[in-house]
Amino acid sequence: MASDSQRKLRNGTQNFLSLQDRIGYLFTDPSLLERALTHPSATNEDHRDNERMEFLGDSVVNLCVAQALYERYPCWTEGDLTQVKSTVVSTTGLARAGESLGLRDVAMFGKGLPIGQPLPPSVYANLFEAVAAAVYLDGGLPAARSFVLRVLGPEMFAVAENGGEPNPKSQLQQVVQKYWSVTPSYCVLNTTGPDHDKVFEISARICDRNFPPGTGRSKKEAEQVAARFALEVLLPELAAGKIVTNVADGAGI
Repeated sequence: MASDSQRKLRNGTQNFLSLQDRIGYLFTDPSLLERALTHPSATNEDHRDNERMEFLGDSVVNLCVAQALYERYPCWTEGDLTQVKSTVVSTTGLARAGESLGLRDVAMFGKGLPIGQPLPPSVYANLFEAVAAAVYLDGGLPAARSFVLRVLGPEMFAVAENGGEPNPKSQLQQVVQKYWSVTPSYCVLNTTGPDHDKVFEISARICDRNFPPGTGRSKKEAEQVAARFALEVLLPELAAGKIVTNVADGAGI
């Protein structure tokens, strides 16, 4: 007999199909995806939650990212490859991926998780790993690799180009687009120094709100610093519920 979580998920057919569109893979055996989306709190049945799939998915994701970096950067050392992979497959990185797919809207949870509150990053990351395992079990490694790189690829290559550090501009854009459906802009406030050694002062702007300016010896460098400063302001405010989110055109930010 199907568990309550499975019945609920099957009743949300449109959401389930929409998720497969976002994943970019149509399951031959949809029950694998159902299990991947079943949090342990949602069922008392043995082996019906996603913990075993999370275990497998951890290795699948790591392999796909490691292989992509190995092939893309043939001259990098082991240390270089490890630094980027560690950032991309961190709990924070995988949580952003799971959130971008809207996994919370389709996953099944029981009591104990806060309703209407942000989902813990570890839960989002576990869901993403479980979904990766489901794709792998249903379609093999090529399908899993396609899924993982489609979702994690942009961030992975951005981190790689940023010397192994998280890309603040990419992170800020993801946060702002998710909560306000707009794109951050950057304004040059000041330029000092001779032509061969200029220093740029740039501020990130979201709707009508300006954030602390960053400086750098190129516009790109200054924009990265400005984005990092904006994140340092925004993320604590979001966590504390101090600003309005999910408002069209950024109203309330």
